[in-house]
Amino acid sequence: MRVYIAGALSSKENTKRNPSKVVTDYIKNVSAMCQRASELRKRGYYPYVPGMDFLLGIVAGDWEENDYRGIGMAFLEVCDAVLVISDSWGARKEIERAKELKIPVYYSLPELEAYSGRIGNL
Repeated sequence: MRVYIAGALSSKENTKRNPSKVVTDYIKNVSAMCQRASELRKRGYYPYVPGMDFLLGIVAGDWEENDYRGIGMAFLEVCDAVLVISDSWGARKEIERAKELKIPVYYSLPELEAYSGRIGNL
């Protein structure tokens, strides 16, 4: 089962208050997403972490915000479920798009596992 991990990457509040905190928040948030992805992978899921797109952006060197969002949304559209690990403006957009596509959205691992057990994808 392909699982899109949705959550905060950075905070507009921190951008206004302390621009350098955006970088540390981003790293911490991507770390949390990767930790959850690792846990999911060990349980037989195929997770996608949208925050990891920054590595492609580093190689390209000229990406804009829409380049990153475009990749994430394209992967969301082929996922079987969305697991939300924290709230943000971007996560709310991802949830909205998942609902439009009738992709189930879950807010905890037990909820996700109950769903995946019902459809037999594990």
